[in-house]
Amino acid sequence: MKILLDKKDTILNLTVFSGVILFFILRLFLSSGELRPDSIQYLLQAQNFWQCKVNFPLGYAFCIKILHLITGSYLAASKIINLLSYIGIIAFSYKKKFFFSQTLLVFSFYPFINLYTLSLSEPLYFLINYLIIYCIYRVIENGFHKKYIFSTGILFFLLVSVRFSGIFVFLTSIFFLGFLAYQKRYSLQAYFIFVLSSASGICSYLLINYFYCGNALGDRSHLQFHPSNILGFISELGTSILQDFSFFNIFIHKGILEKTSSINALLSICIFLLVIFILIKKNKKIGSFNCYLLLSFLGILVSIIYSHYTTKIDYNIRIKSTAYLYLLFFISLNITRKALNVLKLFVVFALTINCFTLIKYSEKITRQIKWNETLICTPNNKSVHIIYKDLKDNTVKSNAKILLFKALLIDKGYVFYESEIPDQRPSSCNIKASEIIR
Repeated sequence: MKILLDKKDTILNLTVFSGVILFFILRLFLSSGELRPDSIQYLLQAQNFWQCKVNFPLGYAFCIKILHLITGSYLAASKIINLLSYIGIIAFSYKKKFFFSQTLLVFSFYPFINLYTLSLSEPLYFLINYLIIYCIYRVIENGFHKKYIFSTGILFFLLVSVRFSGIFVFLTSIFFLGFLAYQKRYSLQAYFIFVLSSASGICSYLLINYFYCGNALGDRSHLQFHPSNILGFISELGTSILQDFSFFNIFIHKGILEKTSSINALLSICIFLLVIFILIKKNKKIGSFNCYLLLSFLGILVSIIYSHYTTKIDYNIRIKSTAYLYLLFFISLNITRKALNVLKLFVVFALTINCFTLIKYSEKITRQIKWNETLICTPNNKSVHIIYKDLKDNTVKSNAKILLFKALLIDKGYVFYESEIPDQRPSSCNIKASEIIR
């Protein structure tokens, strides 16, 4: 009977994994590139590493630059990195037998499934963060061995080099492990060596970033350091969390999203009630690793909320996913095998709906690429001017087709400028944004 159940689990796991890969491929080829304004910044940074100094850490752009040497395309390199990040998480979990079934579910589930195709740093961040979670688990189970002390130092260096929010992961980790060392009477010397190793990794990268752009955490002058009205902020925060944490957002079909939007808040409340139920049911048997996951979720989420409150940094599910990871992992570890499989079947169902949605409603990326190539002139100085009716209209500037056009220019080695007035020089190449979007 157990062999039969294991076989069914294997088939289901393979179906989920294959479905994610298929969805990834379809979404790339049946889209306008899956880009965001930040994606262009990463590609520009990778293209001109020492001159294009943006406010993002260097890690993701550096990986794009290295892989570009093989692919010849910065855009393709970013997609391959994200796909390999997902495969790397699943392969590592399988190899190490580290909660494989739960890991597969979490990283094939919302919101992560919707982030892999975007040319953004989150997938690489998830991979490194997952490896840190594994190391912390080993420390909890076996104490502060040299292997994990050294590994976490390197991993925290890499984590912060991809996203500065890795500092929040570090703070919650050392806080919990300090309490654990005291509770289990682990060697305090070993604990302090662990903290020193991890802190050294983070400080080493911040020092590199300081010498790179003159600021350890990037230029913060553009941020708003004036807190919002507290009542308005709390209302916005509650609405945002209740909308974003609903896993019905896994669907990309606009009709489905509209129909489920009214129950998103209810579903999010049910998720939090499930966590409370698990805590009551487990009581004192919850376990140290579960405590670590919950503390990390709360600590990272509070840190993100505070950053948004004081600086108005973006606060969508992409940002909150770094905290949501811990909550989903906690839930997956504390539900039955049957419930895990039911959720995997839901993932398969959602992936099927999403794949059909892409096939029916989306345009092939090759059509847009061919159209863009007809627009590009061949100026002597390899520069292109994109002309807008209103340069302050971020909706047009963030249009998927405009972003894909910029990515293609970067791949071809062009420099692009954005303005409302065409360049009057005879050799200049001026392209209207309306022509690109058409």
